Amino acid sequence: MEAIPRLSRPEDWSPPRIVLVGMGMGPADLSAGALRWIQKAEVLFAGKRHLESFPDHPGRKVPLGKSLDESMAELDAVSRRSRAAVLASGDPLFYGIGRRLIQLLGRERVSVIPNVTAVQALFARMGVPWEDIRVFSLHGREAGEGEQDWRSAVREGATVALFTDHRHHPAWVAERLIDEGLTGCGLIVGEDLGRDTESVRRFSPAEALQCSFSPLNLCVVVPGEGRGQPGGGFREQAAGQPPVFGIEESALAHEAGLITKLEVRAVALAHLQLRDGLILWDIGAGSGSVSIEASRIAALGRVISIEKNVDRFRQLVENIGKFRGSPIEPLCGNAAELLADLPEPHRVFIGGSGGDLRGILEQVAARLLPGGRVVHTAVTLDTFEEMRTFWQGRGWRLDLLQLQVNRSVPIGRSLRFEALNPVFVVTAVQPGGSPVEQR
Repeated sequence: MEAIPRLSRPEDWSPPRIVLVGMGMGPADLSAGALRWIQKAEVLFAGKRHLESFPDHPGRKVPLGKSLDESMAELDAVSRRSRAAVLASGDPLFYGIGRRLIQLLGRERVSVIPNVTAVQALFARMGVPWEDIRVFSLHGREAGEGEQDWRSAVREGATVALFTDHRHHPAWVAERLIDEGLTGCGLIVGEDLGRDTESVRRFSPAEALQCSFSPLNLCVVVPGEGRGQPGGGFREQAAGQPPVFGIEESALAHEAGLITKLEVRAVALAHLQLRDGLILWDIGAGSGSVSIEASRIAALGRVISIEKNVDRFRQLVENIGKFRGSPIEPLCGNAAELLADLPEPHRVFIGGSGGDLRGILEQVAARLLPGGRVVHTAVTLDTFEEMRTFWQGRGWRLDLLQLQVNRSVPIGRSLRFEALNPVFVVTAVQPGGSPVEQR
């Protein structure tokens, strides 16, 4: 067994030991113990903002320059003859200067006084536990570096906290979310945390895109932010907001008649047997009514909506922006050409095939994860029969339904019933799933 040496008292401090002090959100977060270390220092290295917090400190004050390598070289030299303290924001070992300092000067020369991080502070302001939050730093990153990591985490349903910089600011984050069709996310931005100008605000991506922010900010991305606060659970819905389930056709932009009717949608979603974390493909998504409803009733891992028609795709994107739920990724193009590059699904809904139903079914059958489900809707006997024979020929279990819906319409002072077109619903269940999966 080997003991790890530590510097326990300011009175025992001598060169070349360096003390790295976390400032938290500002001087108010410094403990009496941390202040003793700072007062014992003969030289303070810090950014201008932190140095200005100690106007009466008797020691020499050295601003950390734009070149961290040059600053570290000077710190190395000075600390060999004087007690040098480095002041850093937040907790210096949490996406801070601590890692670089220890790499350059060695762990044996650096003693760290930790403090509160911006992530802790922001989630404390919101009153939300943060042990499950994914944290990424965009600070000082080159274009494209690490971008896929945080966006993948959002698509997987994680709440993500992002350390930002002058290039990777909240409006930039919002732009990336919109570009990927993750418009159902919410953004929470904490600015100037710990200062008199502190603010914490909530935005949709479209709102954040139009705003400017303080350079000192932390950005949190909440997938399907309309579903609830970070940490889970539905929020109480504000008056006038659409229901979690059962969105009227009139609330969705769509081409006349080309939308999965509410009653058919309800049956299809029931047969999809959705659960949190699953991946759903919506093929021939049209207005996106099924994707949007699915995203609001379960915290799905990914929802990928494919629509070939350009005009209907625009309506799909518009509708996704209106209704918040699990993130939805819209793709415009031929499904048979796009499916090969998508993650394997647990569930597939097919509302249209663009004339290549057989090719789509072949790919779905090959890619569907064990125990998965496919739900189709069709209005013609030919399409119904093609679906039925395809799955039956593979030994999959089938549930076959025909829905005939009659809606009431006014006639004078009374009502009559008006029939909608009959719709076939075909559910194919892959062999080998658990009883829960299969029914």
